[in-house]
Amino acid sequence: MSDDADLKTDVLVIGGGIMGCSAAYFLARAGVDVLLIDRHDLNTQGSGTNAGSIHVQIISRFFKSTDPLWVRGRAALLPLLKEAVSFWQRFAPELDDDVELRIGGGLMVAENETELRVLESKVAVERAQGVNSELLDRKQLEKLAPYLAPSVLGAELCPLEGKVNPIRATPAIARGAVRAGARIRRGVTLHSLNTDKSWFEAVTSIGRIRARRVVNAAGPWCNEVAAMVGLSIPLERHARNMSATEPVEPFVMHLIQHADQRLTLKQVSNGNLLLGGGWPAVIDPASGRANVIRTGISGGLWIATHVVPRIRHLRLIRAWSGILFFTPDGNPVLGEAPGVPGFFNAVGPNAGYTGGPLCGKLVAEAVTGQPLSFDVRSFDLQRFESRAA
Repeated sequence: MSDDADLKTDVLVIGGGIMGCSAAYFLARAGVDVLLIDRHDLNTQGSGTNAGSIHVQIISRFFKSTDPLWVRGRAALLPLLKEAVSFWQRFAPELDDDVELRIGGGLMVAENETELRVLESKVAVERAQGVNSELLDRKQLEKLAPYLAPSVLGAELCPLEGKVNPIRATPAIARGAVRAGARIRRGVTLHSLNTDKSWFEAVTSIGRIRARRVVNAAGPWCNEVAAMVGLSIPLERHARNMSATEPVEPFVMHLIQHADQRLTLKQVSNGNLLLGGGWPAVIDPASGRANVIRTGISGGLWIATHVVPRIRHLRLIRAWSGILFFTPDGNPVLGEAPGVPGFFNAVGPNAGYTGGPLCGKLVAEAVTGQPLSFDVRSFDLQRFESRAA
């Protein structure tokens, strides 16, 4: 598509991350004329800069929140993430590349009795929602994960957790969308979006694009796209740091987290260990991109080497940052927006890469009027209206 003349499509997807590419994939597979645009390249923002953790159990700092929205939201989020992992397992074999999806289980470790009690309470909440997690003692851990430090007294095991390679997965989904007939335009800036109730007109850096329907999959900037049609999506954006070590022989088989500290640690297919968990980076006000900061790197290294002492001698070969986002309850916003017919939100949950393919499919089902394969009524935008008031 080298011609910059006005374009027309049935569905315009805004955003080339995991959500946008997944929505385009399933829309094109359903025979819909779909055009995806991204102001940069595919997978270069939140989706491509995350560490690829597959999350199901509640992250400890979110579990400790007393915000009623977060507490209430767990009942909807846990079944969604459980189904999302099952969907990944069915979906990955369809792709033209090994996306390195590995579901080996996740361990959230505790180093004192207070942390163990937190995990005990968390296991009860998760099991009530059908997540088969369990609390392991020190003796069980010594057999399952002997590399953990002696200070670790116990851990929660969630068998559904694992990892995937975002650098391979999102492009594979995009290629599948193109094979099914989707069009993709990179480097397209969206300036404005208007609607006359029958058509949407997107004014972009390559000209006007007319579409009957729009899917808002702009990730951390979904609220800005929604504002163009008069909608308000409450989002928090945060820059977060990640690091990678040199490769070593495989020895970490689980996704490791902590009951009180910011930590994700996993070993990927080529032997590198990836360290994350939410240590801060900064957003450059000029470019809008995330930049690493020293405290984000050193904080992540401190807790990782404390929990897994065996990695202390390894060299750090890379550090990078990305922008994560979440709604006030950590849950997605999915489906047709109230008051704006034809405008569909595809805002991911706080475990965005975990939920990306399933949520993209659910939005595609909503756009095409198919019966939804998962109940998304809990993820309607209107749930935030009382909070705003």
